[in-house]
Amino acid sequence: MKPNFHYSNFTFVRGAYKKALLVISGCENEYHIKGARKYLHNFLMFYSKEIGYKSFETDDFVLRMFDRLKLNLLKKERELGI
Repeated sequence: MKPNFHYSNFTFVRGAYKKALLVISGCENEYHIKGARKYLHNFLMFYSKEIGYKSFETDDFVLRMFDRLKLNLLKKERELGI
């Protein structure tokens, strides 16, 4: 059994996705947006496997979530005028 097996559970991934949505919705200025970008980057890297030098692979489920999060962040940036 892998030591971090529970992190790949879909329930855990959905929880991290919901928290990312809360992070994005809580953004009020450019510093918050910068932190949200870092959070999204960490979200993707946490659920990815390194397969070579600067090459990663992840599940399609996680990639779709990441794409939706990026769109939400872009909408928030436009809403704030950043």
